[in-house]
Amino acid sequence: MFLSDRYVIRLQSPYVLTIAYILGPIEGIITQLPGLSEADVSIKKINEMGLTLAENPELTSVVRQNVSTDWKTLELVKLFHTYRSEGDRAFTVGPINLTLNAGELVFIVGGNGSGKSTLAKLLVGLYIPESGEIRLDGNPVTDSNREWYRQHFSAVFSDFYLFNRLVGVDAIALDDQAQTYLEKLRLEKKVSVTEGQLSTTALSQGQRKRLALLSAYLEDRSIYLFDEWAADQDPMFREIFYTQLLPELKQRGKTVFVISHDDHYFNLADRLIKLDYGQIVSDR
Repeated sequence: MFLSDRYVIRLQSPYVLTIAYILGPIEGIITQLPGLSEADVSIKKINEMGLTLAENPELTSVVRQNVSTDWKTLELVKLFHTYRSEGDRAFTVGPINLTLNAGELVFIVGGNGSGKSTLAKLLVGLYIPESGEIRLDGNPVTDSNREWYRQHFSAVFSDFYLFNRLVGVDAIALDDQAQTYLEKLRLEKKVSVTEGQLSTTALSQGQRKRLALLSAYLEDRSIYLFDEWAADQDPMFREIFYTQLLPELKQRGKTVFVISHDDHYFNLADRLIKLDYGQIVSDR
């Protein structure tokens, strides 16, 4: 005896309805998997750098104290670091041997993928070298003083994050100074600062980078690092950055490192360090 087609359809209907009901949530979970994977990679990188995801970490971080403002030399001695990207592809920077002097304007140049940004993150203490060491006035940077060393730097990386308030400084006391810098950065008509709070960060990428530069200015550290900062600026403001802002920082006694492809301005540097395949190929 054979079941009728109608009876078979009745038997299958609950399963069809169940599958149709859960298909939407399953599809939603699947679409979230790439984002969850990226988040996992990001958390691993944060842990590797010894950072924290605690709520308002900037309020609980080590207070800047006893930071050297009159240091003379910064040495990178036989520095090696292997960077592993997605797919576990490895890229090694090193050996890096450099002696950098306080007050220098240093350009770090080279082609895409030459290791400039990795070197920059080693330099500021975000990446911990696998071998070799960093010395500030002859004092090795170790796990015990790494946070102290990091406090010497203000950096704006190409993949920067912009908070809606000024952090790491006595922001309320700096409102007037912030306004002066907003005018210098041509942002006074778009953004205001009240008790350290920015009125908006909903700006173009170039303007957001100027706000990041504002925060770096107010931190007033002894060493500045800019990773392709001018890449998103219009030609006029790119000119201002290289010919006005960088010389002004140098005149204030700051040490400035600039990662750049703008060869038109290389002549402004005190030193031009070129990387290729993770190694220094020239330093002049």
